[in-house]
Parts: sequence; C-alpha cells; structure tokens
Amino acid sequence: MLHAVGALESGACKYVLISYGHSARSGDSMLRMLSDMTGDEAIYGHFGAAGGYALAARRAMHEFNTGPDSWKHIAVGQRAWANLNPQAMMYDSRLTDEGYMTAKWLIEPFRLFDNCLISDGGRACIITSVERARDLKHPLVTIMGLGQHNPSGDLQKADYLAGPTGARIAGEAAFSMAGIARDDIDACQIYDCFTYTVEITLQDYGYFEPSGGKDWFMGGTIEPGGRMPVNTSGGLLSEAYHMGLTPLTEGVMQLMGRCGPRQLGPETNTKTPEIMLCSDNGGILQTHACYILRRI
Repeated sequence: MLHAVGALESGACKYVLISYGHSARSGDSMLRMLSDMTGDEAIYGHFGAAGGYALAARRAMHEFNTGPDSWKHIAVGQRAWANLNPQAMMYDSRLTDEGYMTAKWLIEPFRLFDNCLISDGGRACIITSVERARDLKHPLVTIMGLGQHNPSGDLQKADYLAGPTGARIAGEAAFSMAGIARDDIDACQIYDCFTYTVEITLQDYGYFEPSGGKDWFMGGTIEPGGRMPVNTSGGLLSEAYHMGLTPLTEGVMQLMGRCGPRQLGPETNTKTPEIMLCSDNGGILQTHACYILRRI
C-alpha cells in the first residue's frame, strides 16, 4: 500500500493493482513453508510459522493473563461472520464455545480453530487518485492514514515475543495521519493468522489494556450485532487465507456497501460504516502495517 501511494503521488502511474493469488490448498508450497525443518531452530524441535506464533501466545498467557478463554470469542465471533458469507470456506460450518474448547490441539496453546485456513484463490484491489475515483461506479473509499513498523526482520533478534508488536507504532502513525481517534473507527479488519494475533493487534492499537482482552471480547463485541465488528468476512480464520488482501479488500467492500448478507448496517444490526481500520502482519509479529479507510 505504501509503495502504491508513493507511485501515485510521484506521478509515475495513474493506477496501481495490488493482488495476491495462490494454490496453497491444492499445491504444497504453503505446507512446505509451514513445516520447514531446516536451520538451527529445527534442532530444538521448533519449526514452521505456527510454532513461532504458539511461542508468542504462550508467553502472552504468562505476561498478559490471556489464553483460550479469550481466544474462543475471536474464533466463534469470526465464524459467525463467515456464516453470513457464501464465499467463506466455513460458510456452512457453525462454531460454538464448546466446539472450540473440545477441538484437537494443533500446537499448544493453539487448538484447531485458533489457526488460519489454507486456501486456493486470490484477491485484488486497485488504487487511483480521488479525482479519477469520483467517476467510477462504486462509492469512493479514500485512504485517510497509513502506518508501518518493523521491530525486527528476524524473530531471533526480536526484543519482544508476545508484544508490543509493530502494531503499536504503526497504529499511532496511521491515526496521526488520519487525524482521528480510536472511537471514530466503526469496524476493524485485522490480519488474523491466529486468534492471538487479533488480540495483541487490538491491544497494541489501544482498544484495551494488557490483560483486558477477555473482558473486551466477551458478550459478542466483534460478532454481528456487536459494538465493534471485527473481520466481517470471517477473516483468515473462517473465510479464506489471502494474506493481507483478505482484511484490506473486506474493508473496502464494506465501505462500498458490497457485502450482501454480512453488510454492516441494518442488515447485521450494526452501525453503517464510514471509517474502517485494516491491518497486515508478518514475520511472527515482527512486521506490521495499519491502514485507515473512509467512505465519502
């Protein structure tokens, strides 16, 4: 996104296509990445992205008093959104608190539904100038604020494993550029490779204090009808894994009013959105981008 905006602002081009496509489910490239057993870490039985995030989540259970009692609200809440999304891989699959808690362990402390999907498919969005976009058929969605922070390029060099992550500084930069406060955000589309990623990202954005996630998520906060909808397509956990394009494109489509049964507003007993926060994450919580979008 930052590169796209830079290219447009410099006059190097008039349109930028940001896209992602992968045959991760039917091919084996994603599996090979997730189960890489080479290098120094593998000697100690640690390999793959799931292992890194599991270590971060385990540390967070100690530091932030979090755990499955908090994460179940994220998994169940996002599944409720997926059940309204015919394109979601989990559209016909319901999930309850009991179903979450009795699911098999994948890598402790993560159960099956704490982990994102592996999907075939792709996403794309086009960025252009406000002047050009005014002539297009959909409502205009503008970029209000951008922020990016990369605490470390390598998990072994990270100062913090559980958090704070790059979300804290990236979020501060995006809110400063946009000139708004957290209370102005109508919904969030958070990169959710694991349930804990959602919690620590929102914590670093300042939505609750450390150890406050369980109370914040309780009572259907992020679900249809909740006061702060999160990952309204089902997200990476319950719709499809298309990296950072899953949250970004959902944010744009929601602001354009193109989301059908899951559309924020009267359809889902939520506020009609004007301002949306989207995030991207990588490097096992070591890289982060924050975007604030607005419908005009």
